[in-house]
Amino acid sequence: MTKNILIALLLIAALGCKKNKFSNDDTTLYKWKRDLYRAPVQKDDAAFFNSRNGGVSNNRSGVFLSSDFVVLTEYRKDKQQDSIYKASGKMQVYKYEKLERVDN
Repeated sequence: MTKNILIALLLIAALGCKKNKFSNDDTTLYKWKRDLYRAPVQKDDAAFFNSRNGGVSNNRSGVFLSSDFVVLTEYRKDKQQDSIYKASGKMQVYKYEKLERVDN
């Protein structure tokens, strides 16, 4: 009986500890190259990305839309990446490339 209770408590603790999907660094600024992609339309499939990092269900390439340079912290980059992914219904993603650290 005690063993079952301990196992249940361990499971609750393990499932309750959710990893934060955003970076903890909201102070250090970096220059990023930001590319916007749209999921490719499939003949018999919905157009969507599997993750905010750009994985596509059947076709691994997205349709390139635009590119620009931004200065953001790691945390703000993660928030923007998640925001466009959710707001577009999983059809658009930002892909970031870290270029250099920006001194304040």
